[in-house]
Amino acid sequence: MITQESFGTTKSGNDVQKFILSNKNGYTIHILSYGLCIQKIIYPDNQDIVLGFDALEAYENDTYYIGKIIGRNANRLSYGSIILNQQEVQLSQNEGLKQLHGGHSGFDTKNWDCEVINFEDKDVLIATYESDDLEEGYPGRLNVTVSFELTQKNTLEMSYTATTTKTTVVNLTRHDYFNLKDGGISDCKDHQIKINAENYTENNSDNLPTGVIKETKNTPLHFYNAASIAENISKDPDNLIMGFDHNYVIKQNNPNGISLAGTAVDLKSKRRLEVFTTQPGLQFYTAAYLDNVKGKNNTVYNGFHGFCFEGQHFPDATKHAHFESTVLRPQQTYTQKLIYKFSTK
Repeated sequence: MITQESFGTTKSGNDVQKFILSNKNGYTIHILSYGLCIQKIIYPDNQDIVLGFDALEAYENDTYYIGKIIGRNANRLSYGSIILNQQEVQLSQNEGLKQLHGGHSGFDTKNWDCEVINFEDKDVLIATYESDDLEEGYPGRLNVTVSFELTQKNTLEMSYTATTTKTTVVNLTRHDYFNLKDGGISDCKDHQIKINAENYTENNSDNLPTGVIKETKNTPLHFYNAASIAENISKDPDNLIMGFDHNYVIKQNNPNGISLAGTAVDLKSKRRLEVFTTQPGLQFYTAAYLDNVKGKNNTVYNGFHGFCFEGQHFPDATKHAHFESTVLRPQQTYTQKLIYKFSTK
């Protein structure tokens, strides 16, 4: 079931709607039309497991992408540019000379057109956005559709599709911050993390991929066997003082194209989150940059108070020929799927 209510008006005068998805098992998810923010994920024991804000103004002022969709391009682009047809295309730059998460006004800042449709006795939230040609420098008018369905199997199933009028780049992700223990009141370093990857893309000092794919084995980045965040940081505390912010190469483990990428568990409550994606990478980010952020219910978020599992294509992919392509051409359709599976066992 999906219900709808107002969530305020943006600074530019657009009405923002909140959509509340619920199932018969007691799970409830709150999604905003602004930035397609997942504001709340509430388990049957009434624990909210995502960081977020109570008011729209806080989402508009947020610089940490809390709970938002990311586009046109997730992660960082060197020199704020992409390579299309052997030509460098200059985009906007919003992190020094780099572009981060789509530029100054990425998809996270847009108020999406949303509607609820009933399909085969299931309520589905459909969100659309038309990105103009040269928005943040990207070629082509891009038409994007994102769907959300909370199933009776306790999964939030999300699908992305996009088409373009010119050859461009598309790499969408989500930037939800999870804390299965208390929703962000305290840090989540004790969470048990398992990532279905034995390799990662090496970064340089600017957090940009070198192009080298390295093994995680015998390094603190190895979560192929479940380990706590604190345990792995302790293996190299000097270099991991800011925690994890790494792109993992997901091992494809499902012939249907969607693979289990990451699992997180709070051992005390037994709340579990599994993330499935059709994309080849998973950015694991432990939110070290959060600094005195006032969130829901007067909670203050600081470093390590949440973690992100960001299903994505590899960062800066057009600069590395061996990375799976992020290029989308006219007559093609970008299609990806993401699933969050919730449980308490």
